Amino acid sequence: MKAPKPFLEFVATRDIEPDEEVLIDYGEAWENAWNDHLTDWSLKQSVENREISSLSILAMNENIFNVSHSWSEVHMPVCSKMKLYDETLAGNATEYHGFDKDDKLIDLGHIADFIPCKIVGTNRERETFDVVYYWNKDDPVQKFVTELALEEIHLSEYYILKDLPAFFLMFTEKPGRSDERRAGSFRHEIMIPDDIFPESWKDISNVV
Repeated sequence: MKAPKPFLEFVATRDIEPDEEVLIDYGEAWENAWNDHLTDWSLKQSVENREISSLSILAMNENIFNVSHSWSEVHMPVCSKMKLYDETLAGNATEYHGFDKDDKLIDLGHIADFIPCKIVGTNRERETFDVVYYWNKDDPVQKFVTELALEEIHLSEYYILKDLPAFFLMFTEKPGRSDERRAGSFRHEIMIPDDIFPESWKDISNVV
């Protein structure tokens, strides 16, 4: 949802020393709630029932050629959207008919600057992947690219690109499955003390 959002800018009132840790005081109520959460969480946390966390995602990206990495209920591989656009426009990707339809590649195609993809081949020596991705003709950028290259590429829903450099691929959590979305994750409002705002801001008669 696109809507106005509050914006806070933190300004240091003194020089910050190298390697100095800067902490933000969220208030006593937040601190107490956090301490209570730590106590409760440690009792409930179970290795057997734990889902893949962001720490696991980090480990996967550090060992990106591990063949055991694949799609799960929590994570997926994604490829650079602009890189795939460039390669498709250049004619380096070919139509792929390895499956009829994959709703995951279609429904999850809005991941910011990345496109969900499926790894169908790896080359550790060259540090490349063969990937399959969905070309969404309704996406504004893809539609623009399609119009530019209408005579150069033959449209297909799915394409396969071989030898994609590993730099353009990473593993990430699926939408809504990151750690902060998990049941039991810590949530508590951060209260802003009144004295942080100028008095003129508090005078509603100044509101236009």
